[in-house]
Amino acid sequence: MKTPLASIATAALATLVVLLPVGGEAADTPPPVFEGTWIATAGPQTLHGRWSAQALPGQPDDLQGSWSMINDGGDVIGQGTWSARRAKRGFAGKWSARAATGGLYTGTFEAPLPGFKGKTLQDMFAETKTATVSGYWRMGAARGAWYLKAPAPQ
Repeated sequence: MKTPLASIATAALATLVVLLPVGGEAADTPPPVFEGTWIATAGPQTLHGRWSAQALPGQPDDLQGSWSMINDGGDVIGQGTWSARRAKRGFAGKWSARAATGGLYTGTFEAPLPGFKGKTLQDMFAETKTATVSGYWRMGAARGAWYLKAPAPQ
């Protein structure tokens, strides 16, 4: 059985899963908001939840967002924030989370994107409409994988 700490860590990194862009972007409008669901692993345990993201105005390679971990009954059992920046071969970021029980957790995540041909990290989030993105999370010695999946066809 995994501890709540491992669950929150996985969830926070997994913060990134199914992306659904909301709205277009004009020169005088804020960057689009992306939201969806995520899946993460923590050893044999699978975690899931919802997340949202938006590029910083004028900085399409810097994103920030929020996330929540949801149990199988649909209850929110943790929530937090994250930020990411495009790196040479993908992107990397930091996350923080507060469990419903009050514990505070922090960690990092990364995603190597060898086939990504977009111009910005914001472009990568837009591409998740048709592609799966995955990476790794870490919280101290705890680590796992996270996945962003394309939304189901409507």
